[in-house]
Amino acid sequence: MGKLGRGALALLFVALSMFVIAACGGDDDEGGGDSSSGGGKQGGSITISETSQPDFLDPALTYTVNGIEPLWLVYTPLITYKRVDGPEGAELMPGLAEEMPTISKDGKTYELTLRKGLKYSDGSAVKAADFEHTIKRVLNLESGGSSFYQGIVGADKYLEDGKAEADISGIETDDASGKITIKLNDPDGSFSNVLAMWFAGLVPSDTPFKNLTKDPPPGVGPYKVTESVPNRQFVLEKNTNFDIPDIPKGNVDKITVKIVKSAQRQAQDVISGDLDYMQDPPPADIKPEVKAKYADRYREQEAPSTYYMFMNSREAPFDKKEVRDAVNFGLDKPALARLFAGEVSPGCSFLPPGMPGYDEALDVEECPWGNPNEPPDLEKARQMIKDAGAEGAKVTVWGNNDDPTDKVTEAYADQLSKMGLDATPKIIDGGVYFQTIGNAKTKAQTGFSNWFQDFPHPKNFMFLVDGKSIQPTNNQNYGNVDDPELTKGIAELNQETINDDTTAQWTDLNKKLVERAWVVPYGHRKLATFLSERMDFENCSRYHAVYFNDYSSFCIK
Repeated sequence: MGKLGRGALALLFVALSMFVIAACGGDDDEGGGDSSSGGGKQGGSITISETSQPDFLDPALTYTVNGIEPLWLVYTPLITYKRVDGPEGAELMPGLAEEMPTISKDGKTYELTLRKGLKYSDGSAVKAADFEHTIKRVLNLESGGSSFYQGIVGADKYLEDGKAEADISGIETDDASGKITIKLNDPDGSFSNVLAMWFAGLVPSDTPFKNLTKDPPPGVGPYKVTESVPNRQFVLEKNTNFDIPDIPKGNVDKITVKIVKSAQRQAQDVISGDLDYMQDPPPADIKPEVKAKYADRYREQEAPSTYYMFMNSREAPFDKKEVRDAVNFGLDKPALARLFAGEVSPGCSFLPPGMPGYDEALDVEECPWGNPNEPPDLEKARQMIKDAGAEGAKVTVWGNNDDPTDKVTEAYADQLSKMGLDATPKIIDGGVYFQTIGNAKTKAQTGFSNWFQDFPHPKNFMFLVDGKSIQPTNNQNYGNVDDPELTKGIAELNQETINDDTTAQWTDLNKKLVERAWVVPYGHRKLATFLSERMDFENCSRYHAVYFNDYSSFCIK
């Protein structure tokens, strides 16, 4: 998840190239454990807010910004990202490993060595064997991140056997030396990034194979979770056992995260000082006031993201391409974008700006469904639905109660009805939304979805439409897209590094995905940082290229 705009594509290529170079050698960054947290004042407590309860407060399971933004400060993987502003924050560096991995010539074996003397937040020693246990939890719990690790030798067999404590043959560890060896079935050009995901943030080997949202496990990070009351609040406090070179220890001592459903109330509380930060942008009706009166503590950043509607190809009427085509022609993208108060730029591409494979022409003037900045061809959509024999078909449109997602969902349902379908919105709580639509038993027909990058590689978007990523629970491929050509192309390109040739191939896959109407992209979003008056906005508000607002940089004036 990161923030690179249209003009940053060249920088992104440089960053990706550096990933490859770094991965082939042992470039250990020098520096002390008390790395800069922005040069801010130390100590104190702050209170911040999220609109919805995180899907999970368990690193093996969370897959929403609400969970990832705080938990990346609690669970550090073997490899991580530099804690700096701008595109440089998308560069990999050693985390719990002493150095970047040594990769075999065939690209299928990764060797790392755990730093000596590491301790979890509960004081227990970190062991090399904890890495295998961490990955086993991701697989065994059918996490939405499972597909990233199924390329490890023996991972599929581990899943098939269904024995939680069994070994994954492709992971070898030695607690005495700290050595960790990972063997892949095939080369994976993004695997170093996969190792840097929060899913791979180490937890102790005795961590249970169950959802630990109510009692998150110990981790190795600048903060630890000391309280978790779902749908009410959770608390992060400084981890006094943390000391890793070039990873800041954090400024404030305690961060209380409250779940506040009303974005309006959150914004007013930041203005008054009852809250110090709100994760979501201020709502449309109050944003002009915020930008006019509080510009010294508010900013917006472009994020590599795509907002889209999923259409379940296993459920009528979206099992018919003619209906999916009609929805792409008939969706009023400018109307949906307006609901985000200027934060969404209308677009047609699934891959976002700044991502290798992104095609600006496809996104706008060469969109096969019409320019996304112009009104849709509603009459054509109506006729296509009628010709497909789907006129009057009942459709449940899924969305959540986060602002403005509920409004977007209702607008989408209204637009589908104008196209000739009989659509009804179904709004559920944001804390359980993605688990619900990702459960095969729900049989969700269509609805709201979005994606912000986990790491700067096309794979991180295209796995959402990869037939091989479909699973019965925590499924991220909500539309059950299973196009053999796309699935084959994704598998082949996943083995390659990013260069001019592979970028052109990703561009072609993205175009085919859009043209075949498997999804309905409608834009790309900016995110915001809005702090209270008592916060040091100028010196202590790092916006990270992968993980958004970095709470460890926050400080009080």
